[in-house]
Amino acid sequence: ESFKPREYWSLNADLDHQTEKFSAKLIRYLDKKLSQFSIEDEARATAVRDDLLSQAEGFLSVDKVEKKQRKRNPAPPFTTSTLQQEAARKLRFSAKKTMMVAQQLYEGVDIGTGSVGLISYMRTDSVSLAAEAVEDIRVFVNKRYGDNHLPEKPRTFKTKAKNAQEAHEAIRPTAVKRIPDDLSAALSKDQLKLYRLIWQRTVACQMIHATIDAVSIDLGCGVGNVFRATGSTIAHKGFMTVYQEGLDDNASNHDEEGLLPLMKEGDRVALEALQAKQHFTEPPPQYTEATLVKSLEEYGIGRPSTYAAIISTLQDREYVKLEKRRFSPTDVGRVVSRFLTEHFTRYVDYEFTAHLEDELDEVSRG
Repeated sequence: ESFKPREYWSLNADLDHQTEKFSAKLIRYLDKKLSQFSIEDEARATAVRDDLLSQAEGFLSVDKVEKKQRKRNPAPPFTTSTLQQEAARKLRFSAKKTMMVAQQLYEGVDIGTGSVGLISYMRTDSVSLAAEAVEDIRVFVNKRYGDNHLPEKPRTFKTKAKNAQEAHEAIRPTAVKRIPDDLSAALSKDQLKLYRLIWQRTVACQMIHATIDAVSIDLGCGVGNVFRATGSTIAHKGFMTVYQEGLDDNASNHDEEGLLPLMKEGDRVALEALQAKQHFTEPPPQYTEATLVKSLEEYGIGRPSTYAAIISTLQDREYVKLEKRRFSPTDVGRVVSRFLTEHFTRYVDYEFTAHLEDELDEVSRG
């Protein structure tokens, strides 16, 4: 709310190489590297654009072509927190709904041969899988996707949460050979969506990395002015054949930049247009259910079993309202928050819950 937007401008070249169109962004001007606020108003942006257009005379030259191969590894299997985050991002489920549907899948669904529990216990902060489950998944991956999708050794994952209890294994299908499509008749729409998410993530976590070819091309315009175009292609899909993790709104994603035409150093590329675009900085986004659960976990507030309850309580007592899937504090929420912060500092300290959990853990360890 106290954020003050700041104006900045970028210059983008629309280019054409042998009838393939792509765009590049100005990164150096007059031998100076441009930062976000190098060009702050329209007059300056227009002056820079006019200068570049006169220097380019309709063409940019390819100065440097860089190719890199990157590996991307699959995400670990689901914990309560990551399942709630991913279901919020991909399925638009609330934390409460995710837990309700997961409970049904865990308790059992009649799939024609009587009631069967389809997933392991859904309140967990562990990312480890039972050895026999990993073996089943590896056999399944080999059979269904071929041995070029299988890493040499099984993948193991470590928990990042600082006071994880790890009493249960990660959330996984009880039998990987129960493919989501085969269960579509037995499950409700929501059950099928959540089961598919859990099944895909679990299978993907034991598959080979994806290989991504990243290309970055520097194009010169006159002296000391450089535009850069970036793009990427997936050389080998690996685990992405099955599953790709969703992103929060503040995560930057550079793999969506598409393909670039083949170019070599010295090529001349036609400059079709040079656009000056106005932008404004934006405040950090308000919490969604996914990002709030992520923060609770990072601060060590609550346990896998309580994330959904915490979020429900905030809404039931009208401390926050949910608009366009974002939380904003209500007047009641502000008053209560201010009152607690002034008079009960000990309890509203972020670390309080985490410290208390640690003490209780010590009791449980004797």
